Amino acid sequence: MESGKSNTDSVSIGVFATLFASTARAKVLQLFMLDPHRAYYQRQIEAATGLAIRAVQREVERLTKIGLLYRRSEGNRTYYQVDIQFPLFPELRGMVLKASEPVDRLRGMLAMDDGVRLAFLNEEEHRVLLVAAAGRRPGLTASEPFRFEVMTSEAFVQALGENPESIEPFLVRGIDLLGRRDDVIWRRIESAGYAVEKGRGVA
Repeated sequence: MESGKSNTDSVSIGVFATLFASTARAKVLQLFMLDPHRAYYQRQIEAATGLAIRAVQREVERLTKIGLLYRRSEGNRTYYQVDIQFPLFPELRGMVLKASEPVDRLRGMLAMDDGVRLAFLNEEEHRVLLVAAAGRRPGLTASEPFRFEVMTSEAFVQALGENPESIEPFLVRGIDLLGRRDDVIWRRIESAGYAVEKGRGVA
């Protein structure tokens, strides 16, 4: 055994080599680090990253093997999610946020705010509409170049039915920042005739 080398050192070097070895891995890492509370199945990762499904399968397997991701099955789908107890999670997320473009950084911040239910960005006007979770208020303050507008879930649904023009800058000319399409409010949005585009990198 070499002097000064321990099993812990070997494990650490292996983790670093896995984390920083490829562009494909960097894309997968960015997706998971920007919205770490969300679980994704492979086809969602493929759509969000633009990677081929074989590359997605390879990368999630490697990240699961080192313990950064964990997997669970529901029916015939396997979901992957970040283990936020992973020792390097805070540092990795911090690096991803710093290296990301402003819109991605905004998405990363909103995804971790439990007061935010849905978020829409009108890029042309740099306006962000936040739909607040019931009984909560988003804890974020606007940061350049974005300006925040906040609506309660009830006010948003009411506007959809009675005054849709007031929110059309976000539904017609805006993008969906968080991709939470399983939220019941999306049924209201779709039944009102709106097909909001997902932002780049949003699954």
